Amino acid sequence: MKLRQVSVIAFASLTLFAAAGALALTADELVAKAVEAQGGAAALEAIQSQKATGKIMTQGMEIGYTMLFARPGMMRVDASVMGMSIVQCFDGTAGWSINPMTGSQDPTPMGDLESKAFRLQADMEGPYVNWAAKGYAAEYVGPEDVEGTPAHRLRIDTKQDIVLDFWFDAESFLLLKQNTKMKIDQGEFETQNYPSDYRQQGDLTVPFAIEARRGDQVMSQILIEKLEYNVPVDKTLFAMPAKAAPAAADTTGN
Repeated sequence: MKLRQVSVIAFASLTLFAAAGALALTADELVAKAVEAQGGAAALEAIQSQKATGKIMTQGMEIGYTMLFARPGMMRVDASVMGMSIVQCFDGTAGWSINPMTGSQDPTPMGDLESKAFRLQADMEGPYVNWAAKGYAAEYVGPEDVEGTPAHRLRIDTKQDIVLDFWFDAESFLLLKQNTKMKIDQGEFETQNYPSDYRQQGDLTVPFAIEARRGDQVMSQILIEKLEYNVPVDKTLFAMPAKAAPAAADTTGN
């Protein structure tokens, strides 16, 4: 290779490194830009409750759902699958569910890891907002592409067997991708979410579609048809109900 060619390549490499350095951000700077892109901290903090209705497309099925959030850190999902009503809920401390597809109508406490995952989902502002106060660790990983779109990558370690990576669009700073890695027994489980169809909703910019993947495989698509803020909420909806009383024995011989 000629000296001039080496010099051109070296100069190009230095230019790329310099550009990457110019884009470098701290974790707090990236979070601040992401929050501002959503509508600002004041707009996020003003939301005390949120209700979303829509449908989930998965395995050839269309599942209607209602998702309800309320502060502090409560979340409930009601879905209808093949005529059966399924409930998944986090009451601010622990999770529970009702799934007739298991053969029982009784509420069941969630496992520890599932409860941790729902705690993160119940955080309406997002785990990266006020991450230090929540006891998490944050790291700006650097500039990366998401399917050809320049982005900035942020890592949040919850220190509870769940690590989250977020890719924010380098221009708009809206979220392009989220990777969730959970430690399960001796292994790891990873999923990716790709939010899209961003719309203005009041003072906030929010995605109305989320594609969930595992690697290259699309697992489901979540579509929001209606989104409401600060709706009245009966917080007893988040409390785990008592199990149904067993049917009384028939002592009449009938």
